Amino acid sequence: MNKSSLIILTAVFALTGITFDSKAQTARILVDEVKDSIVTRYNRNDFRGIYKLADTSFSHHISEQKLVTFLSNNRNSGNIIKDTLLSAVNGKYVYLLECQSRDLKLTLQVTPEKKFTDFGFSTVVQHLLEQPKQVRSSNPLRTPLDRAVDSVARAYFRNPNSTALSIGIIRNGKRYIYHYGEIKKGTDVLPTDATVYEIGSITKTFTATLLAHAVIAHKVAMDDDIRKYLPGDYPNLSFNGSPVTFRDLANHTSGLPEMPEDIGSQPGYDPLMPELNYDAGHFYAALHRVKLDTVPGFKFRYSNWGYALLGHLLEKVYGQPYAVLLKKYITVPFGMKDTWYTLTPALKQKMAVPYSDNGRSNIYEQEGMFGPAGYIHSSIADLLTYLSQQISETDAAVKLTHQPTANNLGLAWGVAPRKGYRDIQHNGSTMGFNSHLSGFPELNSGCVILVNNRVNMGKLIAGIQEIARRKDF
Repeated sequence: MNKSSLIILTAVFALTGITFDSKAQTARILVDEVKDSIVTRYNRNDFRGIYKLADTSFSHHISEQKLVTFLSNNRNSGNIIKDTLLSAVNGKYVYLLECQSRDLKLTLQVTPEKKFTDFGFSTVVQHLLEQPKQVRSSNPLRTPLDRAVDSVARAYFRNPNSTALSIGIIRNGKRYIYHYGEIKKGTDVLPTDATVYEIGSITKTFTATLLAHAVIAHKVAMDDDIRKYLPGDYPNLSFNGSPVTFRDLANHTSGLPEMPEDIGSQPGYDPLMPELNYDAGHFYAALHRVKLDTVPGFKFRYSNWGYALLGHLLEKVYGQPYAVLLKKYITVPFGMKDTWYTLTPALKQKMAVPYSDNGRSNIYEQEGMFGPAGYIHSSIADLLTYLSQQISETDAAVKLTHQPTANNLGLAWGVAPRKGYRDIQHNGSTMGFNSHLSGFPELNSGCVILVNNRVNMGKLIAGIQEIARRKDF
């Protein structure tokens, strides 16, 4: 808006009795320009371009790399599709950014030269309903156990973005299954025992079980140097003469980052599916660039990349694809009929619809080379079968995965000693699903929780775990 336009608007507002603050309007125009530039650059992954908009008062305290890392970590919110001004106080503007999967607040303060002195993203907190949403349930409410589960489950539906919920409990060898909500919004269709969910990082426990099979069969040793099984030369995968081993990959002490540093730079990058189109060439080229900063085996650093690599190493050891190994060594022997690695059109028909943090329908995962870290799909019935194997520990490979290695970790599993029993558990999360599995072998009990959304499950998990451990039902 030019100066003459501001004069005209001021005259018009004066005739109508409306007060017009031209200084505030000019400031708003400046901030909106910077905001629009940030949104455009963010959506095209030009994070360094955003840094160029910083005033020296900002850049003297925040480095370019720090801002780039911060923005990259928020990219799983997807593209910004709409923005709305929420407040403007003392020159500081706050906008609501409606993104594809997770809404953010943008705080912004700019100079007359269109440089920002204050910039930040924060997550929009979803306010809980005073009363839970009324949803369908398969819970018969006949026993104290039923009613205890219902109380915890209903509280979960105080979040307006909650959708489907499946709960499985094992107590003294007996299985109990409860379903709530709807697998697709607006349909009122309950999940069933065979409804399939993405289980995210619980996949890692399957990959660890495959490693345990290979160790028991003497195909590999837990402390083998993984470079023996890699194509090419990787002198970088050791520190002071100590190489990365299978054990290090399996308990997250390899030193590998969570993901490769260049993920997002591949052609066809989609922030909702960052692994898509990151092929084997990218994967192993990035592995050559890894620089370890400590001896492997000591420092915990959760790594999806490390588990993906473990899965591909096992494919080389066995000479078979991961999906074949999963079926041969786990799902068929355990009797799991609705657990799959590859997402097919037929499998989609059995799945709940995924929903994001902000309640929008989301995409099904496409993890490509990172599949062994988080790509398995399963049902509540199958995961209770899997849980029963963790509780009984009659399978030698399963039992091996529970042996503590470092930092209260077995192979993939968190293994925490409690008073009189062990707590063996793992969580999972994708762009549209959350999952949890806990086993208490000494109590002959455990639980599985599956949802088709990204609503926080902390209180739900704690409540169902407590029910699974109780002895008074």
